[in-house]
Amino acid sequence: MENETPKCPQCNVNNHVVLINRTQKLGTAVGGVAGSAAGYASASSGAIVGATIGSAFMPVIGTGMGTVTGALAGALAGFFAGATIGNQVGEHIDRHVIGHWHCNRCGAEFEE
Repeated sequence: MENETPKCPQCNVNNHVVLINRTQKLGTAVGGVAGSAAGYASASSGAIVGATIGSAFMPVIGTGMGTVTGALAGALAGFFAGATIGNQVGEHIDRHVIGHWHCNRCGAEFEE
């Protein structure tokens, strides 16, 4: 397997070279927010199921608790799914489109 990490132009080694991942961080945040919003919006079925189960055990309080739990579970699942996808897309952009690298040994920043 080919090592995708470039060599530092000053040190001529790639052991200390790391990718500057600005877009990856942004992609994680944007993907998480978008996934959370989509998960929360589509969580109505989870809220209905939660309310139904909750009303069977505690008629008044259980319905409200089940609704909130179902909606939050959908939002949380959407957040993690969106954040994972956003992270992968951001890393791909950082690595293959932008290509800014930093050498932790000598402090040089360079583009591949």
